[in-house]
Amino acid sequence: MRMLARSLIVSTAFLGPFVHAELYYLIVGGLGGQVKYEERFAAQTEALADAARRTLGDDSRVAVLSGDGASRDALTAELTRLAEVTTAADSVAIFLLGHGSYDGEVYKFNLPGPDIDGEAFVQLLAAIPAKKQLVVNTTSASGAVLEDWSGDGRTLITATKSGGERIATRFGEHWTAALSSDEADANKDGVINAQEAFDFAARKVSDSYENAGKLATEHPQLVGDGAGSFNVALLEARIATTAELESLLGELAVLDEEIEQLRSRRNEMDDDVYLSELQNVLVELALVQREIDAVRSSE
Repeated sequence: MRMLARSLIVSTAFLGPFVHAELYYLIVGGLGGQVKYEERFAAQTEALADAARRTLGDDSRVAVLSGDGASRDALTAELTRLAEVTTAADSVAIFLLGHGSYDGEVYKFNLPGPDIDGEAFVQLLAAIPAKKQLVVNTTSASGAVLEDWSGDGRTLITATKSGGERIATRFGEHWTAALSSDEADANKDGVINAQEAFDFAARKVSDSYENAGKLATEHPQLVGDGAGSFNVALLEARIATTAELESLLGELAVLDEEIEQLRSRRNEMDDDVYLSELQNVLVELALVQREIDAVRSSE
């Protein structure tokens, strides 16, 4: 019965034909201001779009705004569209690349033409019915939104710890790299979740300043409880090539979710019960992974 249930359920982040739930991406490359930043943000935007298309298998749920097309009106229109097309069962991942500003009261995401301020953005975000949301703000001064943009079901990642960290950030570069990195895949399951991507990017940011002998001007932050269960990118090795493999990967995704749920309830459980349940799931995960390896070796 347990295996039958798993065959009918797929993680809400990566979706098969069995459930009506989808993952939507919105990737925005903001104003660079200088040629080097324009080129950098454009490259990061396209790399993230490639990772999203690889993950979904097409671009029908991947929206990309960059260059002159990343205007306040265009961003407003895309967020409004997400509010119209998503349901509570869906997930959304929104990546903001570029510069931000903060005057002590108002945060703004810098865009060609008029900027969008933090209050207007979060109001648009709140109108999206998808209950599982990931928002990654890689801009300078992005820490200014940590309180205002956080919410139930929303994982929020910022490049800085406050609005006072206003120097151009490095976090976006390393977040982008994480979504295609075997190194970022800490548990080696072929999936990059938001926690893994954040840990990788934050570590790379810290290392880059340390190796250069410079004082860090950015300190990445993560708020929300869903980072470990929000699968944000598939590596090539986790993409299903057959119906059998798709079914097995669906089972693996459900087991990943069970492990995250167990860990989230760790403090509410007796040690013996927790360890017993965790061991049972880990054994099942190992067995499914062995089946996947066998299928792949026969291809």
